[in-house]
Amino acid sequence: MGKIKFITIAFSIIMLWACKKETPVNYALFSGNISNTKGGELKVSALNGFTKTINVKDTGAFSDTLFIEENGLYNIRFGNLRFATYITQGANISLEANEKDAIKSLKLSGSNAELNNYFVYKEAQNIGFMENRENNYSADEATFETKITNFKNNLEERLNAIQNIPDDIKTKELRAINYGRLTKKSQYERMHGYFSKNRDFKASGTFKQELNNLSLNNAEDYLYSSDYQAMVSNNIRQKAYEYYQKDSLPYQEANAKALYEISNQTIKNAELYKAISMRLPMSKNKDKDLQDFINASTNQKHISKIKELHESLKILDKGQPSPKFNNYENYAGGTTSLDDLKGKYVYIDVWATWCGPCKYEIPFLKKVEEKYHDKNIHFVSISTDKQKDKDKWKQMIAEKEMGGIQLITDNDFNTSFISQYKIMGIPQFILIDPQGNIVQANAPRPSDEKLIELFNTLDI
Repeated sequence: MGKIKFITIAFSIIMLWACKKETPVNYALFSGNISNTKGGELKVSALNGFTKTINVKDTGAFSDTLFIEENGLYNIRFGNLRFATYITQGANISLEANEKDAIKSLKLSGSNAELNNYFVYKEAQNIGFMENRENNYSADEATFETKITNFKNNLEERLNAIQNIPDDIKTKELRAINYGRLTKKSQYERMHGYFSKNRDFKASGTFKQELNNLSLNNAEDYLYSSDYQAMVSNNIRQKAYEYYQKDSLPYQEANAKALYEISNQTIKNAELYKAISMRLPMSKNKDKDLQDFINASTNQKHISKIKELHESLKILDKGQPSPKFNNYENYAGGTTSLDDLKGKYVYIDVWATWCGPCKYEIPFLKKVEEKYHDKNIHFVSISTDKQKDKDKWKQMIAEKEMGGIQLITDNDFNTSFISQYKIMGIPQFILIDPQGNIVQANAPRPSDEKLIELFNTLDI
């Protein structure tokens, strides 16, 4: 009897141990509350290509599960909130913030809280550096070197004070801090020239030497440091511009040539992915661009995502019903919805007061609007300015005597109209027919002669 009892107890202990043995998870929990917001989309992304969109309720609350394949840095973006967070499988992270006070109010709790609040501190320091950019970049080379070295030392001290950081993260982050210093240094020549009103200013060879010697083929650092990745991307743009100037190549071909010259395949795949993600929604030849990307990339996950994007863009093909906007505030008073404009063509300018290329188009748009004022077409400008900047929007309309129908979204970029049109950058121009169907989701700009040619083919 005693032997049987012993066996039973032993078996029970084994079963209890088995039940307690944790099953590995491939997800993290992410929740929080953002005050002073109307809600919208919170985006989580990583330099390895991970993306996730989380809905933030109009109360500011959100909660979701992130299925991640690897531990690492993930970028969080919601309105003015932009920061990095270290997320691990099995983590439970909570966020508290005030959208009006953005990064200054941000607090993270839960898993890896001390490390994650370091990343918040780092972002706040970078914002502070840029807010004081005129003073910083007006300095001479030696003084500027001291400023960015002190900036680096401050972050290193903060990082070294944190306990229990995974060794690989600490090593990568120390390199990333230095890449932040180098990024600021790479901007010095242009920024100093601007603030000193000397556009011909050139930094000394000694000052630029370490930038010229920097290797831009480190895939590990590319996938960890946004500063390193930005320097790689900037180098590609510079090469593309050189090919555009010297070889008289169309910019798209020049950019492709620069991309194909990247020797590290991981970096090449990532840059190809970024380029096609931006280009495809605006492309006039989506099938060809998709095939070119498939031929160049070896990353099957990227290829799968771009195929999905290509498929989703079919709703923006010519003849498809246009996504709608509803009850956008009208500068002239009241609100306006897209359905209110049926019966005429609608030419839409998606813009913002802070956007230089948008403001460049305003005089051209005014001339086109005046020419077609009594024709079968509405000219609608939709501002993506934040609600807190509404007075700036109204002031610019008055100062520039902008005509047409002037509207502003109810939540800057975080609206269904913007997201359904896959708008990745502004200005973007859209042409809709009198029945509310798409003519072109990426129509010619007012400064482009092809716009009038398009209007002529439609007998507007």
